[in-house]
Amino acid sequence: MILKNEYPVLEYSTQRDAVINPQKEPIPFPRLCLVTFFEEVFNDITKRYSGTLIGTYCSEMKKFDVYAIQYQQTELCVVQSVVASGSIAMMTDWLYGKGVDVIVCCGGCGVLDHIPAGDIILPLRALRDEGASYQYLPPSRWIELQNAPIEAFRTVLSRHHIPYLECATWTTDGFFRETKEMVEYRRTEDGCQVVEMECAAMAAIAEFRGKTFGQILYSGDILVGNDEYDDREWYHNSSAREKLYLIAMEALCLLKNR
Repeated sequence: MILKNEYPVLEYSTQRDAVINPQKEPIPFPRLCLVTFFEEVFNDITKRYSGTLIGTYCSEMKKFDVYAIQYQQTELCVVQSVVASGSIAMMTDWLYGKGVDVIVCCGGCGVLDHIPAGDIILPLRALRDEGASYQYLPPSRWIELQNAPIEAFRTVLSRHHIPYLECATWTTDGFFRETKEMVEYRRTEDGCQVVEMECAAMAAIAEFRGKTFGQILYSGDILVGNDEYDDREWYHNSSAREKLYLIAMEALCLLKNR
């Protein structure tokens, strides 16, 4: 059944089967998967833990190899992520189709408040200001992130005495439409303290497929407080990126019974 709406992005099909569905692997991927945007950290960790190539996500951008590694006596698969909601939706659904049950994603985010660069961010809910999530779930303003991954992250962060901020995130696919007035609106009216481009879509797919998803972020560029945009060279913050990756791996291992 089609749930019709004046606006096409809000129209939703209740049919579970699609014309093209994610294909299963004869030998499934490991159940636990870590997705990251940090290519340099991904390459280093894959080598450090003697990763074994088990599959490849083919994109017009490039090929994204999936590796199996052993960490804390637990088998994981790891992959570098594509960027933005439409692209990550395809990769997320593909991974779930290959046998993954739990995805943990680590990445950077812009901040809508005076949050120091490199601080750890734990999103609890995501504002659905993108398109992909609306293909998986009926329209709603928010999607709540699942409790089990949140608790796993809290456990790891507390274990290592790492401070962090819990907040709502604004997921948008309009990178060049984050205007000053929209930033202020999302901050004051919706209570979002950070912005990124993937969380709501990945959370929606996990809910639709009956899978598990969680995300952890670090504070990157800042969108408030300056006349000129300040990227704070967030993509060069190698210490924050590696720390976040290791936190995500440890949290993922706590979800092996999900």
